[in-house]
Amino acid sequence: MSGYIKPKNSNGWDPEKESWDEYKANRFSGQQGIGMANSQKNARGMCPETDLPKRTCRCRTCINRKNRAKGKRKQNMVRKKLGIPDRKFHGADAHEENWRSAVRIEVKAGKQVGPIATRFNKAEAQSWENVKNVVGGRGKPFMMVAMPDGESDGIVLFRLSKMKEVLEGILSNWENPEEEY
Repeated sequence: MSGYIKPKNSNGWDPEKESWDEYKANRFSGQQGIGMANSQKNARGMCPETDLPKRTCRCRTCINRKNRAKGKRKQNMVRKKLGIPDRKFHGADAHEENWRSAVRIEVKAGKQVGPIATRFNKAEAQSWENVKNVVGGRGKPFMMVAMPDGESDGIVLFRLSKMKEVLEGILSNWENPEEEY
């Protein structure tokens, strides 16, 4: 073999000492399962900043984690109650924009919706007080319409659990405008 130049091997394998399969077995022996460690950022346990349990910690990171989890939990609940089918890859269900729905939906949860819920609950209580004198009024579902100043378009609110009854009532109003309720 005169004139033969052995190519420089950059991976450390010497074909004269061992086969390629033996080299791979020796090179990676003892390393099974030593890949990148799972992130502990969202896992249960102790907060690395305060050494308190993450569920009770009040640091910004833990508060954000809990808020994000609550929002995702509420989104999933709404998606199921609206009958929106699951995506093939469930990670796609995490955002309302990816839902297979004929309606655009935005789910809000937490303290930001507190004032809305307060107004809705007060309006519902007022409706229940006033319906005592109306014949057949207790069987009707409740819906609130908010009409902000300076706008001619209203915002409709009703309970998710009463959606079918509310929508059937609205359709009945449109289809039979002369009927007495």
